[in-house]
Amino acid sequence: MTQIMKRPLFWLALLPLGLWAAFALPEVLAKNPAGFWDWRRPLILLSGLFALWWMSAGMVLAARPAWLEGRFGGLDKLYRLHKHIGIGAGVLVFTHWMLEWLPKKLSKAGWIAGPNRPRGPRGEPDLWIELAKDVGEWAGYILLALVVVALVRRIPYRWFRLVHKAFGLVFLAGAFHGLMLLPASYWQSLLGWLTAALAAAGAVPALLSLAGRIGRKRQHAASVEAIRQHPGQLLEIVCRPLAGWPGHRAGQFLFIDFGLRGEGAHPFTIASDWNGQQGTLTLAIKALGDFTRQLPSLVQPGQHITLEGPYGRFDFAPAAGEHQVWVAGGIGVTPFLARLGELAHENGSAKINADFFYSTPEAAPDEFPSALAERCAAAGVRLHRRISERDGPLTSHDIAACLQPGSSVWFCGPAAWGQALGKTLIAGGLPECAFHQEAFDFR
Repeated sequence: MTQIMKRPLFWLALLPLGLWAAFALPEVLAKNPAGFWDWRRPLILLSGLFALWWMSAGMVLAARPAWLEGRFGGLDKLYRLHKHIGIGAGVLVFTHWMLEWLPKKLSKAGWIAGPNRPRGPRGEPDLWIELAKDVGEWAGYILLALVVVALVRRIPYRWFRLVHKAFGLVFLAGAFHGLMLLPASYWQSLLGWLTAALAAAGAVPALLSLAGRIGRKRQHAASVEAIRQHPGQLLEIVCRPLAGWPGHRAGQFLFIDFGLRGEGAHPFTIASDWNGQQGTLTLAIKALGDFTRQLPSLVQPGQHITLEGPYGRFDFAPAAGEHQVWVAGGIGVTPFLARLGELAHENGSAKINADFFYSTPEAAPDEFPSALAERCAAAGVRLHRRISERDGPLTSHDIAACLQPGSSVWFCGPAAWGQALGKTLIAGGLPECAFHQEAFDFR
């Protein structure tokens, strides 16, 4: 199981291929296939089998199962895997469609030789089989369109959310198509029954998604207690959960629904530690899209909202005596603020050996976060503040120079910067498992 969690895409490809090779390929080889047309149908079945396995796995991940979140290192990484599986499923569906459609068209056009086999009289069509073919064809068209829409970042989040919700219906149609058209020989082996079981596992979250029930058990009513606008289009919101909030750890995030029609819930990292007596949590929201730019005019103190979470495993868990290096860019400072609050409230009971690199383009009066140097001093963390317009950009050499034997690095900021930093530090000798990056990218 551990190996599967480390290389999930590899195993998601290997398992159906291995089952097909064990249970279906011998039947194909027994017919002595001599050319493309003899291999075409087995390849159509194999690509369809792959597509159904990958779509099923994607639907299971979409349900946000807590047991999988822990094994993959947080919901952010789970969603990144979900995205990769979705893209892969789109490619597989396209391949399946091309294997079915393109050779026949090329043959009819005279561009390639057709199959050299006699055609006998056709019997009465099976209505269920014909329906499965039609449903699968249209589901494939819609799926490919939805994958494209989901990947185009210029499309507003509310439309992305609605498109994503439609995947549940498309999956159910695709599962019906795939299971109905599995050959009878597949059902006589483990291949067919495992495929059916995985499709059933995907059908449950598909139905939950269509009913709007994914994440329902982790939703909590809350109210907006205070709002503060900072320079640089940054909005600070203090929320008070009304009941049932289980508390959170530094580095976790939540989904928040402001009750605005058509928007649904948006993910935000929590920028404060949890104090049960105080009973509030803080969000720091940067205006990075249409919704977040409009948010200051849409949210008011006293407004009722819905929180869902907490999620995530970006938890700064140190080994005994471990040296940590924190690296944040811009709004990526939020999980580190929560950790600074935790350390300060522990009143020195937790010994921390950490260096905090924080980079922004410029400094501004009344900037967020306020009193950062004082917060770091109270937590016992060494702050390395970098203002790039004044001091130049923060480089990997600056960070590498701070590393000690056994150091771990925790990064939150622009994804491309984090990926480049991780590659450089790992190439320089940092163990891969010692570099932690919050994968806070849900599209």
